[in-house]
Amino acid sequence: MNNWFKFVCFTLLAIFNAKINAQDKIIVGEKESVFSKILNENREIWIHLPKTYNDNSINPAKYPVIYLLDGEINFEYYAGMTDFLSKPPYADIPECIVVGIKNTERTRDLTPTKSQKKSPVNPNITLFSDSGGSENFTKFIQEELKPFIHKKYRAQDYSVLVGHSFGGLFAIHTFLTHPEAFNAYVANDPSLWWDNKVLISKTKDYLEKNKKFPAKKSLYVTQADNEEQQKNWDSDMTQAIDEFRTIVEKNGTLNYKHRFFEGEVHGTVSYPGNYEALKFVFKGFRTNIKEFAKNPGLLEEEYKRFSDTVGAEFIPSEPYLNVIIKFMKSNGFKESETYFMNVKNKLYPKTK
Repeated sequence: MNNWFKFVCFTLLAIFNAKINAQDKIIVGEKESVFSKILNENREIWIHLPKTYNDNSINPAKYPVIYLLDGEINFEYYAGMTDFLSKPPYADIPECIVVGIKNTERTRDLTPTKSQKKSPVNPNITLFSDSGGSENFTKFIQEELKPFIHKKYRAQDYSVLVGHSFGGLFAIHTFLTHPEAFNAYVANDPSLWWDNKVLISKTKDYLEKNKKFPAKKSLYVTQADNEEQQKNWDSDMTQAIDEFRTIVEKNGTLNYKHRFFEGEVHGTVSYPGNYEALKFVFKGFRTNIKEFAKNPGLLEEEYKRFSDTVGAEFIPSEPYLNVIIKFMKSNGFKESETYFMNVKNKLYPKTK
């Protein structure tokens, strides 16, 4: 009897500790599986939801979606980066859903044309023989992945595509061939050398046909310090990015930024690049809470201005309005407090 009592106590203690440990875990995201008829395979997707997503004290809201290529490499740090940059009261970006797309056949999915490049060691071997499937991959994202995300999660109709290397090549190719697919594109050290710089030709063809880039779209391109760090680096990478930059900047109709990162090589540039890209894509989103005490109407004016710039509607989030109301109350700005309470009740009416 004594041993049985000890066993029961030990079991209950183990269960209790397991629950405590489970509660102590910090969860970055969740995994989903999407079967693609287009690609004829299951695709693993990693989802990071904003911290307020499941907050029952506020009204359910919709969030912009960032589609992150090479998810298995970039997801963990990128999720934390979006949480950090969206933290009120001085958020640089809105809270976002991050969708990390894990690779299966990376070269196939991210390259726009079939490689004809022969191995310098054995001319009978074609390098990147599985290349040229980016059109199908774009179709998968547009016709299968996006509908899945919008059906299962509260996704806003504003999206960003983020890629590095071949992923950057894919982002620029998608921008040129399907500019309507995303609102903003980020290409970190893109492999624009691909197939004798085929995307340089496509960029020239696009402008010759359309005269200018589409309105209210953003493109952010980073360039690593490859030649400085590695003297033997093939300069095709650098030359192609520079050539693309010259064409885009000469046209001058696109919300475009090129950033050279001194001291960052091809494998490291995406981390600082993604941080700066988020601030560029959402430039104008940050507001100054202290100015609202004197001019409460400025909040709605600035959100309208930002919405007009990016071509999508953004409104102050309920958590941010709560922060503003608390600030006004603690600093004795009664009229401003009342004003923002009315704004909150208008945007987020209480439901019974």
